[in-house]
Amino acid sequence: MPAIDINSWVNSLFANLQFSRQRQLVVLQGTRAWCDQGLATVTELDPSLQLLSNREHLPSAIPFSKADTCLGGETRLVVIDLFEGFNPDVLCIAGGLVRAGGVLMLLSPAADDWDTQADRYACWQDDKRSVSACFVEYFFEALRRDAQIGVWLTAESSPAAPASLPPLQPTPIENGQTAEQSAVLQQIEQWAQSKRSGIALISAERGRGKSTCLGLLVNRLQSRYRILVSANSRRGAAALLGQAPQAEFMAPDQLLRDCPEAEMLVIDEAAMIPLPMLQQLARLYPRLVMATTSGGYEGTGQGFMLRFVAALQANNLTLHRLERPVRWCQDDRLEAWLNRSLMLKPDMGTTALPQASVVDCEIGILSEPGSAEAWPMLQQVYALLNSAHYRTRPSDLRMLMENPDLVLLVARQHASVLGVALLNIEGGFEQALCEEIFFGRRRPQGHLLAQMLTAQAGLRGFAGYRGMRVQRIAVSAAYRRRGLGTRLIERAMQYGRQNSLDYLGASFALDAETPSFWRRTQCRLVHISYAPGKSSGSHSIAVLRPIGDKLESEIKQLQQRIRQQLPIWMTQFLQTLDAGQVIALLRYADYQATTSGLEQHEIEAFTAGNRGFEICFASLQKYVMQRVAQTSIDADSLLIEKAVQNRDWKLLERESGAEGRRQLQQRLRGLVDALGNAC
Repeated sequence: MPAIDINSWVNSLFANLQFSRQRQLVVLQGTRAWCDQGLATVTELDPSLQLLSNREHLPSAIPFSKADTCLGGETRLVVIDLFEGFNPDVLCIAGGLVRAGGVLMLLSPAADDWDTQADRYACWQDDKRSVSACFVEYFFEALRRDAQIGVWLTAESSPAAPASLPPLQPTPIENGQTAEQSAVLQQIEQWAQSKRSGIALISAERGRGKSTCLGLLVNRLQSRYRILVSANSRRGAAALLGQAPQAEFMAPDQLLRDCPEAEMLVIDEAAMIPLPMLQQLARLYPRLVMATTSGGYEGTGQGFMLRFVAALQANNLTLHRLERPVRWCQDDRLEAWLNRSLMLKPDMGTTALPQASVVDCEIGILSEPGSAEAWPMLQQVYALLNSAHYRTRPSDLRMLMENPDLVLLVARQHASVLGVALLNIEGGFEQALCEEIFFGRRRPQGHLLAQMLTAQAGLRGFAGYRGMRVQRIAVSAAYRRRGLGTRLIERAMQYGRQNSLDYLGASFALDAETPSFWRRTQCRLVHISYAPGKSSGSHSIAVLRPIGDKLESEIKQLQQRIRQQLPIWMTQFLQTLDAGQVIALLRYADYQATTSGLEQHEIEAFTAGNRGFEICFASLQKYVMQRVAQTSIDADSLLIEKAVQNRDWKLLERESGAEGRRQLQQRLRGLVDALGNAC
């Protein structure tokens, strides 16, 4: 197709879209040279276009790895270059950048000509490549099935004139805000004036003006209150700061380090901040206003609602929802198609089944999950993972379809998926490579547990064992705590025995609830990470269950080391754990200690007398850890944070909101005394 044809066609398309306020997906599909010619043409038409590409010779392009720096921006034309690989997360980011009347354009080889060797997102552990580009086939098939959203331009066919689309009505804006934004601002302002503590949360899908709403709020209130603004990064708060340029911005880690006083903390895109960090900020700043994206490419909004919001007391939280889009129009076809095809808003449609069916449900391996025949079941699997896990991204959909080392266990009743376990086969290295991993010189991609227990836990030859890591496990909400998760693990153990594997294990972010499940599956705690994970913000723990008796002695060594060193770790790199995490860890580790007669006298002198905390700490820590680990006592957070972790008195005073050190120490005496009297 001559360039002039594209020129004329694109001009006509933009004219139609400007009138209808619709957004359109356009695919330029052909050779790289032909697509580059089309790119040059549309660049002349709209030099302000946003280009996302991994090709280094395109200086104006933003590489896929930095695509999230564009969040919050908008433009008329966004172009994604797929010639070096297809990352579904980037597609979702790009879709959110296109404003009403705009175009999302893909430069792509034909699906039949897709080269998985050149696709950097088709590479898995041990440099294994996807056998076929299953996700690419799925994506373009979904696009072909919806002729209204996708327009195809190829060198072999002349494009038809752009079809006229039914016009959409933009959301009305008065005085720089929508009616929904105005109502939310009024409600939060009244809440702020009431001086009540708590959290006000604005939740919305992308493009609804959450950040703008926060900026307008800060602009209104900052003359009356000291307000601090925070976000995952300053760039991530650009839209907020654009509305309130005088706002005082501080990164979350700086807030926790310096603890500056403020009457209100405002956090944009709260779901992008690790959960433990948010929980600490909520304790430091009793009046918070936050915004979070529900759904979307980030895969964080659902987890945020599940984990952070669910843990809050109802009287401590006010929820505000923005429904109508601002960046594009209501009933926008591009948004609806992306949500549907990439399962950004999955529907868990499993119907209620009798309790007996949980025991009798079939558990088997979903073979060839990327095949067209498996797509309907895979959609249920992905929806279940998205509803149960903190972060499930569209790129995980491609992983499910193509990763050759992934074993997908599915529990189902007839056509309904009730549970799923993702098993990653790893390890089995030669001794020389085990040594390289042990000394930190090599980190083979994908072998998370094998590397962790070799390089961090110190089992020098562990990476030589071949096992399976439970990458994720999820059970439908209606069937949790009924034994289905345990059945999935037992089926995984059966698979391991059939394939001569040495272990089943998992590594996951520590929380107060999850360890109890893994303890029931007979997996033992073997490692605690020394630093919080970047994405979860929590320390990870590793659990292991041997298949056969090869690893029994190594597991016992790791358990013994944890019990011996846990008291020191609690005052060092585990000092920021919350009380629930500490209690779960102590019980999972089955911590045991014996206090001597001298130590018992010291504890009595603290609880019944005036002996200072510091001189008694070593005895108190051992005693409290033992009692909490070996009983079901509901321990007070102060008991854990001071008697176990020895947190700073000033920080505890600040978080208590009222009590000074003298009052806190007296309360601590009573808590330790009550611990001894508890059954």
